Amino acid sequence: MTYQWLNQSAACPVVEFHDIRTEKFRSDKYLSLLETRLTAPLVAAGGVALGHFRVEDHPDRLLLLRGFASMPARRRALTAFHAGADWAAHRRESADLLHNEQVLLTRTIVPADGIRPSRPGERWAVMISEVRFPEQIGNYQLWLRLLLRKAGLDPVAAFATLEAVNDVPAVPVVKNRSQHIVLLRRSGGVPELPPELRGMLRYPPEILGLEPALSLVW
Repeated sequence: MTYQWLNQSAACPVVEFHDIRTEKFRSDKYLSLLETRLTAPLVAAGGVALGHFRVEDHPDRLLLLRGFASMPARRRALTAFHAGADWAAHRRESADLLHNEQVLLTRTIVPADGIRPSRPGERWAVMISEVRFPEQIGNYQLWLRLLLRKAGLDPVAAFATLEAVNDVPAVPVVKNRSQHIVLLRRSGGVPELPPELRGMLRYPPEILGLEPALSLVW
């Protein structure tokens, strides 16, 4: 089992997307550190390790997803995690392996009850869009889903920037950007956006192929 979404008893409406660039040729070592030393303490503190992905054609780029039941739950979990002995022991090593990290703080739009773990050989993609105005998220989600479903690419999950104060200074997040993120199972190419959808965006969407890395299931 290589990918875990929501657990069976509780949703994770708050999701952090960590877009990571490691130092050259260090992504394997960073993933090993993450999965053998840092994931279990995060889960013990109350977070959920939703997924660890390699980005196709970008050997030093990773996408990590961490989930929380609420913003207060996120604050409690991350405060406990960063105060713990495991983080203290490995913080320096983690920093030395990273070249750059951007964290998007998002809320889950769909699904309400999560998705099943991926099966061997499944192919994934993520589509990251930045809308011009936060109030456009609803319409963009509606029309993009219709476009993708017509192309046989029904989104597995969708997320949008959570407009909330980041109360965990140890985890800086991207500010003043309204992001929409779609996770897809790949069965074909993502269609070109029509003018009506392109007009809602600041830039063309970024579409990344993903390969699930080994991820522990708790």
